[in-house]
Amino acid sequence: MRVTFVRPNLYDDRSTDAMEPLCFAILKSLTPDDIDTVLIDERLEPVPATLGTDLVAMTVETYTARRSYQLAARFRRQGIPVVFGGYHPTFLPDEALQHADAIVVGDAEDVWGQVLVDAGRSSLQRIYQSPEFPSLDAVMPDRSIFSGKKYAPMGLVQYARGCKFNCSFCSIRAFYGNNLRQRPIESVVEDIRRSGRRHIFLVDDNLFVDVDKARQLFEALRPLKVSW
Repeated sequence: MRVTFVRPNLYDDRSTDAMEPLCFAILKSLTPDDIDTVLIDERLEPVPATLGTDLVAMTVETYTARRSYQLAARFRRQGIPVVFGGYHPTFLPDEALQHADAIVVGDAEDVWGQVLVDAGRSSLQRIYQSPEFPSLDAVMPDRSIFSGKKYAPMGLVQYARGCKFNCSFCSIRAFYGNNLRQRPIESVVEDIRRSGRRHIFLVDDNLFVDVDKARQLFEALRPLKVSW
């Protein structure tokens, strides 16, 4: 079985400063070794007119939704099932389901394995959603999915998800409620070591929401001699 991860661009054009899409490194780490995986990032490369794959998994943000739907229509005409994940399908599932065979609502860690099993049986469910927010304790992205791609020389690393504040303009609270989950600091340190990057972008929703934990993280980063 082969799974093709697709990161759409706003339109069919290339970028010179694209950063690694961390979500696909996480999904790669959750994919069994006997499943072949490939990443097509439209910011870096054109999406082929035809794909030799068994499943397309696409992350969809609101600003890429139109392009995502165009690409999904192309794949589905070839008989390839498409599963959407990300913010846009989570907030507008009924709209997204008009353009995909299945969607993942919310975080994917607890349901990705079932998506793969169902896809292998040609029996995808319409909606996959974890009954609770998955723990981040075991998250360790597999960045081998980025091999050979010319991303900006900066590693994306996530320590925590969520925020305790309820700002009316922010989508984080709408996505996660008041839930805040943090990875073990030693796991974050190992993640950075494995990335091989000297420049790190900590992509937390609110890195300083827990000041004491943030200080512990920053102290743990000192020996790594990275810029962040």
